[in-house]
Amino acid sequence: MSAGAAPGHGFKLLAPWYVCERGGFDRFDPAARTPVLQKYASPEFVRALVADPRDSLRFDPAEDVWSCPVPVPVTERGPGRARFATHRLYRTRLRKLYQPSHDRFYAVVVELFCDRPGWPRPQSTEGLEVGFVMRRRQVEVSAPPQVLRRLAHRLTAGLAAAGRAAGAPEGSPHGRPDGPGDGPPGGPPSGAAPYASEARDLLWADLAHRSAFEDANRALIDQVGLETEVQAWREGPAGGAWRKVGAPPPAGRPADREQELPMWRLPPRSGDCPPGPHLPERSLWFGVVPTCSGDHDDRGAPKLDDRSVYELVCFVRRTPAPGHEHCPPQVSWSEPTEPFRLAPFYDPEGTKNRRTSITLPDLRALAARAGAPPGPGGVAVTSPPGSQLSFDPGGGTPSGGSVGGTAPRICTFALELFMVVAFFLFSMFLPIVVFLFQLWWLLALRFCLPPSATAIATLKAHFDAGLTLRDMGAAEREALDGLLGAGGATARLQAGEGGFRDEDGKDLFEAVTPPDPAPVPVRPEPEPPVRDPLCGSGG
Repeated sequence: MSAGAAPGHGFKLLAPWYVCERGGFDRFDPAARTPVLQKYASPEFVRALVADPRDSLRFDPAEDVWSCPVPVPVTERGPGRARFATHRLYRTRLRKLYQPSHDRFYAVVVELFCDRPGWPRPQSTEGLEVGFVMRRRQVEVSAPPQVLRRLAHRLTAGLAAAGRAAGAPEGSPHGRPDGPGDGPPGGPPSGAAPYASEARDLLWADLAHRSAFEDANRALIDQVGLETEVQAWREGPAGGAWRKVGAPPPAGRPADREQELPMWRLPPRSGDCPPGPHLPERSLWFGVVPTCSGDHDDRGAPKLDDRSVYELVCFVRRTPAPGHEHCPPQVSWSEPTEPFRLAPFYDPEGTKNRRTSITLPDLRALAARAGAPPGPGGVAVTSPPGSQLSFDPGGGTPSGGSVGGTAPRICTFALELFMVVAFFLFSMFLPIVVFLFQLWWLLALRFCLPPSATAIATLKAHFDAGLTLRDMGAAEREALDGLLGAGGATARLQAGEGGFRDEDGKDLFEAVTPPDPAPVPVRPEPEPPVRDPLCGSGG
């Protein structure tokens, strides 16, 4: 700037007023220094946010946190369905954000103040650009695997004890410690430490309590080499890449810049309370949090994954006043949001939020359609020359095939055929996978309605009488085959295939029995209402 140009004040980007009211603190409290993440369960969440930014969903302390699956020994599993659960989730305090496919959406919200005594609201936002950046926290760990596993085991023990002390919900960790000095009584079960590849993730996920953990385990921590850095996603002619904040591009790589995401000011609502004479309105801004991305870096690695820890940092950029265009813009930064990880696409806590309904083709209607002249619909599949497969199906055991064709071949199939064959293959291979890999818990992830009341009554009477799988007659075998969804499955269980034991029979029956009534998605709880202090006793 020129010598006569006085720089303008900076800005403070803080948690919005309703978060402060809900938490019982004001904007000068350290708890107000971070922007807030807000959760929604509808793709139309921006409309709800604009209508009233106070209305969002509460983060669930059991589901909206990152968890690590830990093996559970057979001797420590419970009865019923729990007998087949080979793993248990150990929950940390690190925030987890789900993907849009899980019917979860997120916004980051800040309130803008002038960085002047008293932090007043800005009189005008003209010439201001508000946005945010997404950054990644990287922790590189170098230590012997046994040290990492021992540390991870101690952390899971601490998390288990904390969960019990807080009245953790069903599915929270419990079990026994590994040995003397490995954690409080009731820690993880024997041999339940995570795989070495997951030990680092578990160690540093519980960031809120990391300092206390380090103090209590200093001897082991000293054996671990740590390198921590915050990285920014940089974009330029060479593509995108994560790089340490403030680090220049490598030699030979063209200049790039950190990706910035926009924020928008929330408009005043007709029902808002007046701020008072000569006072400007509140300046609330929001941005849409990206929880998935198709971008990759120049080495082919995805920009966003479910293994990294991310944070958001908001900024305000003031453009130079007229006549001072040669001056650099003035930028004010917020504190980072709480750190978070992203849920994988197949996260069970996420996929249960959305039900997809598919009705299989009606074979009777298809048979009737086959008697009519071909129509224009269907799926046209083109096989290029030299790419046409020819083989003998061999009654289910294909043998002898060839690849050929001298001209393109186009075959049109009814779309329904693909669905019929696909479901047939799924139904055929599900029991094969269960038996071959002894994944009995897969059977607990399916249920069919309406159930056969007769079959369930027959099996219940059988097991209540103290009988086993080997005591089953034709009626019981037919009933259990129906619930398992595979003819002959009970005979294979009776033969001892798949490592199945007689004492597992009653628990298997419980695992495959459909729930009554059928479960329905549970809507997350909303944040509690909060009054606007500008309204006095109303709002």
